[in-house]
Amino acid sequence: MADTDHSDGDDPRGGATAATAEPSPLNLANAFTFLRVLLVPVIGVLLARSTGDAGTVTRWWAFGIFVFAALTDSIDGWVARRLVGVTRWGQLADPLADKLLIIGSLAILAALGELPWWAVLVIIAREVFVTWQRGSLLRDHDVVMPASVWGKVKTVTQVIAVTLYLYPGVADVAFVALLVAVAATVGSGLEYLARVQRLRQEAVAAATGGS
Repeated sequence: MADTDHSDGDDPRGGATAATAEPSPLNLANAFTFLRVLLVPVIGVLLARSTGDAGTVTRWWAFGIFVFAALTDSIDGWVARRLVGVTRWGQLADPLADKLLIIGSLAILAALGELPWWAVLVIIAREVFVTWQRGSLLRDHDVVMPASVWGKVKTVTQVIAVTLYLYPGVADVAFVALLVAVAATVGSGLEYLARVQRLRQEAVAAATGGS
């Protein structure tokens, strides 16, 4: 199994010991992860068909499918840890699937005029920034960021915001939830930057024999 950890706190699948053999990536846990990605365009089609009438059956279907897709994030983690084993592919794909589900759903809602594009762009910018910083830290210093509670808070607030936007008739509450999600997104990004800088300094000090 992989011995890496996802630094943003978005991956519910635990790490693995080097002594354990790598399971096949073709398993039930990774199937749930892949399904989460496939459901994004389904949600988009349903939302497009419900434009102008938030109470239509298709709107409720979009809501239900998103909730199910969000729940598969916990399901695949549980299945991986308890039944089939954690794989490197799963550890990489799981947080990516989460981001595609959330950002994809937000972008669809923004394209339909139901929420502001600036919020989507802030969230995308944060994810790109964090991914770049994570890769840079790993490449330059061979350091993997530990999981952050702020990453988990960010993800939960984003899921709540999307869920409320999909739920018919609560647009005002959904907008407040979106503002909270954006604040958590920015806050987690700043917290991540501070930790990256600290770890860089520690890595440089260790490499040069400093304290």
